[in-house]
Amino acid sequence: MKKISRRSFITAMAAVSAAGVLAACGSSSGSTASSMASSAVSSEATSSAASMDETGTHTVVDHGGNEVEVPNKVTRVVIDQIPILSTYMAYFEGSAPYIVGYCGSFKSVISDTVLKNIAPELLKSSDTVYAQSDLNIEEILKLNPDVILYNAGNSSHAEILKASGIPSVGFATVGASTEADPIERYEEWLKLIFNEPGKTDAFVAAGDEIVTDVEARIAEIPQTDRPSALILWKYADGVPKVSGQGTFGTYWMKRLGVTDKALEATGFAQASMEQIYSWDPDILFLDGPGLQPLRTEDVLSGNVDGADFSTLTAVQNGRVYDTALGMWNWF
Repeated sequence: MKKISRRSFITAMAAVSAAGVLAACGSSSGSTASSMASSAVSSEATSSAASMDETGTHTVVDHGGNEVEVPNKVTRVVIDQIPILSTYMAYFEGSAPYIVGYCGSFKSVISDTVLKNIAPELLKSSDTVYAQSDLNIEEILKLNPDVILYNAGNSSHAEILKASGIPSVGFATVGASTEADPIERYEEWLKLIFNEPGKTDAFVAAGDEIVTDVEARIAEIPQTDRPSALILWKYADGVPKVSGQGTFGTYWMKRLGVTDKALEATGFAQASMEQIYSWDPDILFLDGPGLQPLRTEDVLSGNVDGADFSTLTAVQNGRVYDTALGMWNWF
């Protein structure tokens, strides 16, 4: 497949950015969001002032509350565990420069999405871990990174990375004040790390404009004519898991104007097939590669081990959709 043009990518990603499909996060208290916002303001000011000296450093307060001295000029990046690659690529307008290594399990995910076509350079980066839980610090050190981006919620990784002496910035993957916060949060910290305040303002504004337009059109459709929907987040060994209240999927469903059948569940929740039958959605969304192997044709043809989806209204009407062409492995 030919490489997607940068212009097409920016247009598509503006919509994706606005719809909030690049990361999955839950909710937290307003105080956490306020603290993060104040940290971002102070860090951005420091970053802006420091950007005149490429040989110097600037301070970033990461999502774990740690003050990290980051080089003003960053050209070698290692990413451990956090699902930031799609946002990172959007930040750089369709490319993924400076990444020398990342979580090894991400490579298989990339291979099943359009990321491999837009930024094939990602497939050339070294694996630094073999799975999300196994940190290979020796291999990371060989890559000589300027900065490491890691999951702020992984305390064991944080200690190992801190001991390495390499500037390591923690990104929170859960705990946003709203379901849509992750992309803005990821982008904000990328701006701080790379000393580029305001870089994505126009990009985000374009996405917001698309969302506003879509919502205005949906508003004209009577509530009685709007379908119900369900996101099947994972499925394994006859056990389904759904995207419930407070996940990134909640944001998606609200913007679509559908009735979210799983709102009675919280977070990414395990459900029974009996519960799925009870919800009986008009539309069934299947999560993408990396989280589950199910595809639209599997469900419609009844080729699912341990479960029969054939009685669902969504299946009978052929309204089953997977996200295999997404920028990442979830909705």
